[in-house]
Amino acid sequence: MSTSRRHFLVSTAAGLGALAVPKASFAAPAEQRFLLVVFARGAWDVTYCLDPKAPPGCDVPAGEVTTYPAGLRVLTSSERPSIRAFFDAHASRAAIVNGIWIGSVAHVPARVRILTGTRSERNPDVAAIFAAEAAGKQPALALPYVDLGGGAYAGPLASFMGRVGNTNQLVTLLNRAKAFRGAPKGKAQPGFEFTGEEQAALAKFVAGRADAARAGKTGPEAQVLEGFRTSLDRAEALRRDPQLRAMAVGTATSLAQQGELAVAMFRGGVAAAAFLDSRLDWDTHDAIADQGTAHEQLFAELGTIARKLDEAGLLARTTVAVLSEFTRTPKLNSQPEPGKDHWPLTSALVFGGGVRPGVYGATDEKLGAMRVRMDDGKPSDGGRLLQFDNFAAGLLEHLAVSSRRWIANAEPFRGPFA
Repeated sequence: MSTSRRHFLVSTAAGLGALAVPKASFAAPAEQRFLLVVFARGAWDVTYCLDPKAPPGCDVPAGEVTTYPAGLRVLTSSERPSIRAFFDAHASRAAIVNGIWIGSVAHVPARVRILTGTRSERNPDVAAIFAAEAAGKQPALALPYVDLGGGAYAGPLASFMGRVGNTNQLVTLLNRAKAFRGAPKGKAQPGFEFTGEEQAALAKFVAGRADAARAGKTGPEAQVLEGFRTSLDRAEALRRDPQLRAMAVGTATSLAQQGELAVAMFRGGVAAAAFLDSRLDWDTHDAIADQGTAHEQLFAELGTIARKLDEAGLLARTTVAVLSEFTRTPKLNSQPEPGKDHWPLTSALVFGGGVRPGVYGATDEKLGAMRVRMDDGKPSDGGRLLQFDNFAAGLLEHLAVSSRRWIANAEPFRGPFA
């Protein structure tokens, strides 16, 4: 890996807290595609934007339904101007998928299902699968999948992913001394650093053991060992860089800041996929009005990310999937300050390269899932419920990755994917 590439990655990771994003010294290959997953952790209320409803079937916020070409319908309001601003700018390349059946009202199982298309957190999420495929086509990718939000699932593809951000796995893996935090005042921070010769000897020993372990192996075991061996080379390339000393354990950053770093890493040819977190609390069992505040901030920051992608010339090559584990109940509860509880459906917003604009999937007036066709996403009595595995498989196929290996027996949902 070139010095400029290593310097770019290290500088980008180091600048996460201060947002000192450097200019890339080279460009990603023209044929490279990118995936950006934005996660709204805690479960958004889709009636606030993506799936407008009316009383008495649902208790809904104030606003008006705004319709865009291709039938895109969203709820807008003067109290949430960023929603209108986002769709005014990007409706021509945005799709909404409604009525995705999750089948769970527990946060973690539902999160696993919408991100991986499976019921097991041991499986990789869609972005990890895409990144691994991208790394096979572009071996120069230093960090194919970057988790900036803290919540991605890598499974057996962990060698392709690094956590950079509030968890900053990358820093502590490359320099164990930096895993220690908060040394008492006036005392030296524990830990030590290897000399260059010691580090080289250790790297040679570990690589040799890995090569010996994978000799003669086949099948899944060989794949895991190969991934581990590849990660050693990637780690050594980074560890040799003198700017590694400047890296620090990162701090929590906003969605817009995460997005700016992801765009910089895409533009620089460092990563092909990134996982971001909204950093907002969507779990509004009480105080349902907080959903309005969260939606306004989310769409303001999505607008910033879209603009950064466009300025970098990458929006047409990047698919952005905005997801949440499930939605809220159609009716308010009886809390002292009413809110909404968990509901086992969700919606998704997808925009960017190759997305067919419009609304796909469907729910009834009481926010119940309706049967739809898998090929075009339109309601049909002869269709079937759109499930989390269908959606994940369709997203993979859209990214030119076969879903069959990772999401067994799931018919890909084709609706929004041109």
